[in-house]
Amino acid sequence: MSEDIKTTMASPPTAVPLLGSKPRSLEESKQLKTIARDPRVAEFIQKSSDALKSENLQQIYERMKPVFFGVLAVLRIVFGCYLKMYRAVYAVYAKLPADEIQLVLGFILCFFGGFYVTLIAAVEAFRTMGGQSLYDDLEYVALQIKLVIDANDEDQKMDADKDGRADVDDLNATEMFKRKAIMAMANIEEPKRLQCAVGSLWAACISVLATLKLEFAQTAAYALAISDLVHFPVTRLCSPLLTLALGPDLVRWVDVIIDSALKGVVILLVWFFAKIRAAFYSGMRGGKMFGAATVRILQKRGLTDSLPDSIVAKPFDPEKSYLDEVIGYSLAAVGFYFQVTSFFLFLPFPLDWILWPVTLLEQFLEIQVTWA
Repeated sequence: MSEDIKTTMASPPTAVPLLGSKPRSLEESKQLKTIARDPRVAEFIQKSSDALKSENLQQIYERMKPVFFGVLAVLRIVFGCYLKMYRAVYAVYAKLPADEIQLVLGFILCFFGGFYVTLIAAVEAFRTMGGQSLYDDLEYVALQIKLVIDANDEDQKMDADKDGRADVDDLNATEMFKRKAIMAMANIEEPKRLQCAVGSLWAACISVLATLKLEFAQTAAYALAISDLVHFPVTRLCSPLLTLALGPDLVRWVDVIIDSALKGVVILLVWFFAKIRAAFYSGMRGGKMFGAATVRILQKRGLTDSLPDSIVAKPFDPEKSYLDEVIGYSLAAVGFYFQVTSFFLFLPFPLDWILWPVTLLEQFLEIQVTWA
């Protein structure tokens, strides 16, 4: 083996510069090594940092800034209104006596037990994991977010140099990011407590999702099994037309499209039948709760004194009375009919506007349980 070959093999390989990149000085190379051990990762991070200083990116940022902050302001107003409304409802609910709380819960189960089957199960799971402590953590996180938002409102109006323009209007994208990050960190009162609260909420969310997956695993398994059973007949029926529509160049997509569409349709159908079962059960349970609570409230106010004991026992005993069953089963039938005729999708106005965040959360949980 020649000396040149030995020297080449003994010397360490040199990094090949990326296309379009300028040679780095010794000082820049040392800085890159401190960023990441892998030279390619360090080079990518450096290029990303350089891109933030480009004039094109700054121009795009200046054009999109009014749109971004406008959309953000609208979202803040909308979510702020919903948050205030839900807090007011919860404050009223927390002050209700036990019978009135049972009345409200029974009514919700009768009319919305099928609409929000996974959400109701998630709430039950949260309660078993220490509901009050999790609610306190959620309140603390919301308080810290509010402090940051209020501080951001003040920062947006600040004019330290007294030039008639807000200071943030004179910043580029990098400077704006640094300013907002420092502002957010400075206004968080207890970072350690915030970290613990977020960690507890995250762990609870993971546990709830795992519980829901176990609880609704049968639904997802039925959907996938039915999809496999009917896959070939559906393919035989739809593949000629789909092949003709896509053409010979895209024929490899035929099976993928049919399989994906079939699974989506079957999952929707299986979820629909699962919601029918949940609506029937929750209607019966909620109707029983509503009927018993109604009779107790009426008896406290002396409105059942004139009724015979065969209808309402005195004092009230659900095992010896019939009025609570008449009220409960009637409400359960009305609630079940309401849910089935709306296909568990369409709430009447204004409930659709009031409950759309809850509906969105329900859809998210269903997707997580089925697909994740």
